[in-house]
Order: sequence, then structure tokens, then C-alpha cells
Amino acid sequence: MSDKVSEFDSEYLKEKRAKRRKKQKQIQYAIFGILLFIILLILIYMFTPLSKINSVTIEGNDNVSKASIKKAIDVKDDSRMYTYSTSSAVNNLKKNKLIKHAEVTKILPNKVKVKVTESQIVGLVKKKDHYVPILEDGTELENYEESNVTDDGPVLEGFKKEKKEKIIQELAKMPTKVRSMIAEVQYDPQENLQNQIKLYTTDEIQIVGNLNTIANKMKYYPQMSQSLERDESGSLKKSGYIDLSVGASFIPYSGGSTTKSTSDQNVDKGNTEEDKAKDELQSALNKINKESDKNN
Repeated sequence: MSDKVSEFDSEYLKEKRAKRRKKQKQIQYAIFGILLFIILLILIYMFTPLSKINSVTIEGNDNVSKASIKKAIDVKDDSRMYTYSTSSAVNNLKKNKLIKHAEVTKILPNKVKVKVTESQIVGLVKKKDHYVPILEDGTELENYEESNVTDDGPVLEGFKKEKKEKIIQELAKMPTKVRSMIAEVQYDPQENLQNQIKLYTTDEIQIVGNLNTIANKMKYYPQMSQSLERDESGSLKKSGYIDLSVGASFIPYSGGSTTKSTSDQNVDKGNTEEDKAKDELQSALNKINKESDKNN
């Protein structure tokens, strides 16, 4: 009886092992089939037009043209996704002085995305017969070949060495919108005011300020400009200048009623009519002044 039981157990174990081996083979075949399918897909992708880069999207550029960026990343007609080097593309992009940061990303199946961050152009200086853009780090693009660099910074006059470095720092701190409203900045030191500067805006306002505080004060300029009374032509009803040396004050010019934003003016605060104009325009500026004090 025991011999029959042992024989039965032996047959049962053999059958069980056979089923296990069969199942293992089925799994191996399935894995092999999947791997073969994946390899086939990879080969199809690699050796057909599917892997050729057919689309390049560019973001973040303003002063650097798309043509210059495409030339730098060097995507050719036969460039393939699996051989294209994004690190080389980034290194080539960074050779452009206007590009501060660059990212080049592959997007399957056949796209490349380029995202650049440009250095700000904060001003212009005149060199011989042309104006040279200055970047936020002080770099002057004297021999820069990019043809469509926008002049979105003011012309700097009279700044040398550390004073020039300081005004560049201050301009870089300003919002782009505010900086674009400034046409010219002049270094205008006086006997007891070695940091005095003058700004001339695109809406024909003259501003007197301090080199060390001008960035913080100028962020309120759009509100200041809007607060000044103007006639139908857009000219100030009472011509004068904004003094940002201490706080924010509007000071009328002595005599005349036209804006004199490109030349120095003598100031006379004693005239009754001008004092009245100053008071009217000053009330709006005082609100901005208080807001500035709170933020500081």
C-alpha cells in the first residue's frame, strides 16, 4: 500500500514540475517576444525619418534673433534625436553675450525645445558715431553683430568708472517698463551733491535724483507721471521737474509754460502762482511718497 502511495506522490510531483517548467517557458517566450518587439520598434525609430528632428521651438528670446539661435544649436536636416547633443547646443548658445542662461530639451518623438534667458540691456553709451548697448553686468557690446538689438535702455552721459558701475546697477534694478520710459541719464554733480543725476523721460519730464537711491524711487515713476496735470496735447499745464533727491516733489520752472526736459532750468519757488501749481501737483506725489516710505 505504501509503495502505491509513494508512486502516486512521485507522479504528482513530476506532473507539477512539468507544469512549472511549461509555465516558466511561456513567461520566457513572452519576455523574449516583448524584448524583440521593443528592439524592432527602436530599430524602426532609429533608421526611419521618425527619429529625425523636424521641429525646433524657441522661447525667451527678445534681442537675440531666432535665426542666431538656430545657427548656434546647429540642427541639420539629417540630425537625429539619439545622436544630437543638447550640452553642445547649450555651450554654443552661451557664447552669445546676450544669453545669460539656456536650456535645450529633447521631446519625443522628434522635437527640440530651446529656452533662453537674456541679459538685460540697461543703457547705451556713445562710442564714436554709434551707440553701444550695455548689459546688466556692465559688459559693453561694442562689436556685437546682432542686427536687431532693441534700444530699451537710456543713453548715459558723463559717467566714469565707479559712477558708471553704480548707475548700471541701479538701472538693472528698475522694472523694464520704468527703464524704457527713460531717454537719457546725465551725471550732474554739484558742490555738495556729488551723487546728483538728471533723467529725461520719454514723456518729456525732467527728474533730479540721487545716484544711490534712484532705482527705488523710480519704480513709482509711472504713477508720478500720471498724477501730473496735462493739457489736451499731453504737455504739462505747469512745466517743472520732479525732484527725487529726498522724497518725491514736483517743482515748477520759473517763467514760461512749456516743458523744458532737455536743458537745465532755473528754479524760483517764490512765485505765488507757481507755488499754487506746486501744491496742486504735490498732493498726488505725497501719496506715492507715503507708499514708498511704508515699503521701505
